[in-house]
Amino acid sequence: MADSTNELDTAAEKAEKLVKRMSAGATLSDQASEKSVTKDDKVLKIATFSLQKYLKEPDFATEFLERGGLESLCEIIKKSSGNTLAYALNSFTSLMEHNTGWESLNDDFVADIAHIVVSETLVTICRPATAILIKILCGEESLFPSVTCLGYPTLRKAMDREPELLATLVQRLQSPDYTLCLNSLSLLTAMLKHVTEEYQSELPNEIYELNAYKHILRLMNNHPSEELKEKVLEFQSALIQNANRRRSTPISLHNSRHAKMLNEIWEAANVANIVIPGLRKWKKIGFSSEVPQREFGRTGLFGLQRMHAFVMKNRDSFAKLTLEQIHRPENKRCPFAKASIEVTDVLCSHWNINAGYIAAEFEPLFFQFDHVHNTTMQCFYRIFQDMEATSTDFSKVSALIRSQIRAVLKSDGIKDIYEFDHVMNGTPYQVIRDRRLRELEWADDLLGREAIRNLRARLNKQSYEFIKKQRISCLLEGAWFPTPISSQRTIAASSSSGNTTPAHPHSVSGTGAVSTLGIMTPNIGQSSSISSSHRRWRYYKLSPSKKALQYGDFSEKIANVINSYDQLPHKIDLNTVSEIRNLRKPSNAATMNHPNLSMNTLSPASAVHLPLTESHGLAFALYSKDNTPLAEFHCSSTTQLSEWKDGFSMLLDKGITSKDTAEYLHSLTEIGVKVKLLQIAGDRVEIPHGTLDVPPVPFGLGTGFFYDID
Repeated sequence: MADSTNELDTAAEKAEKLVKRMSAGATLSDQASEKSVTKDDKVLKIATFSLQKYLKEPDFATEFLERGGLESLCEIIKKSSGNTLAYALNSFTSLMEHNTGWESLNDDFVADIAHIVVSETLVTICRPATAILIKILCGEESLFPSVTCLGYPTLRKAMDREPELLATLVQRLQSPDYTLCLNSLSLLTAMLKHVTEEYQSELPNEIYELNAYKHILRLMNNHPSEELKEKVLEFQSALIQNANRRRSTPISLHNSRHAKMLNEIWEAANVANIVIPGLRKWKKIGFSSEVPQREFGRTGLFGLQRMHAFVMKNRDSFAKLTLEQIHRPENKRCPFAKASIEVTDVLCSHWNINAGYIAAEFEPLFFQFDHVHNTTMQCFYRIFQDMEATSTDFSKVSALIRSQIRAVLKSDGIKDIYEFDHVMNGTPYQVIRDRRLRELEWADDLLGREAIRNLRARLNKQSYEFIKKQRISCLLEGAWFPTPISSQRTIAASSSSGNTTPAHPHSVSGTGAVSTLGIMTPNIGQSSSISSSHRRWRYYKLSPSKKALQYGDFSEKIANVINSYDQLPHKIDLNTVSEIRNLRKPSNAATMNHPNLSMNTLSPASAVHLPLTESHGLAFALYSKDNTPLAEFHCSSTTQLSEWKDGFSMLLDKGITSKDTAEYLHSLTEIGVKVKLLQIAGDRVEIPHGTLDVPPVPFGLGTGFFYDID
């Protein structure tokens, strides 16, 4: 205890001395012409040098802040230079590591840090300054509710005041200084990850126009170190995730940016004054309807931007193409807008653009997406013309394009965009078509082979076991169900006679005999004493041994999940369950829980007209061998019905009973088959016809040796 107190006293003394030294030297001259180093400058340099080490200790950092050191530190950052500035920036980053010092952040301070990144060239200064900007960019507002200067909007304000920040970061990607390059790439990646919706399109364009992708491609090709390789892959991941966010952004004519791009595409077509029967405005440039925004469902804003970029780069050829297409017979037209959206979707599918994308290898051509889109569009029109396609052949042309893109982009010989252009434009239509036919023959033949049938059977078994485990886990977790009304009458009678011992402050337990579990519909006229305001609940939960079903009765739902078996005193031996049967009559449990009906207001005639969701459609029961009902379950949804009914059925080895579970099993099996076939297709593994020839048993191994070919 004494040692701990001494350490605190030492930290306090150190903090007080350093704050005094810093305060004395914080009035540094701002005059650029003054080159002499004053005595106070030397004191300040020594103080900040010591500070960056001490601030790594939490106790010292606390004392430093309590003595007003933060204000002096910020003043030093604003006015110092050289090593003193480097030490001060390092000190500030240490404070931020303790999640302290954030309170001093304001727009002016962030702009000062941005100015330091732009104006300074020393790595010892740029590294901590860049680290501060990254922390500000990535800071979570939930951790610092009192701090307003966090996130991309704050950095964007600093960029407006320091417009060369982005250009400086891009320029440093080609710096021979490894650390400087690494830090700049890290900040660019963080900007792409945290950019707000307002700038999610603008930022990638700004980075592109500064030739950043060219420098990153150079880093890819120069055999980077593992650390730099990881940073480049992080940048690629951030760029593709940014593209996915735009792809998920729907097009709206109420958005001025979206409307502007569509109008510029329309104006570039230059066909407003040309009258073609059956063609109005948007159909002239290849949309399927006069509501163009609806046709970007698969590609969103990203697809519109690619279409706009293509048109703006090829204005003259686009106008000629549009004019040529609208003068063709209707069934001979290759619609531009539809083709552009299709090509974008094909490329997005190839590069697996999705929210969870994590780059595993370099994709250099993705950094030139618009160029790839442009070339692929040219190939699309060439194939459409060479095969003499009609409008009904559009999907066939798309399939050929997918095949060609897959073949070209996966080719080891394609190293840059020029080789891509050469192969895409130089591959004859006949070669593309023959390859696609081989792919179709291979796939059709593959699915019919016995090996694939065996694969499907094996995957079906695996999927069944997976679903069985999932369904039984639902039983082990347990769930609430309405208590059968007959049980509620028994409970009420027991309570009135004083024979009930609560298992929980909110629970009311029965006797545990089968008679208290009766689920037969009672005479409603005799149950008028039980109203909907007295509805009760039963919590069922499979025992850990999976041999018994435990339950308890409660007056209300005391928790979403009951983990303790002590609160569930009653048991049903599952060995006594002979049958799982749907309930064919409306249940009083359902009636008790109907939002608008009570036992007092229902007549026997009206009871049969309860909604299906409240009756036999979502209800089942467990029965013994002598047809005695053991437990009743009124489920709240079809999902719960399939989980619990099939859970019991699969647990008791009675198979699947619900349509939902059967469809789920089929889907899992087919997905598994497709995944396996994709792996086979990627490796070009040959699937054998018929059964495998079993080789003879090796000599000397005896009769106990066998081959397992399942």
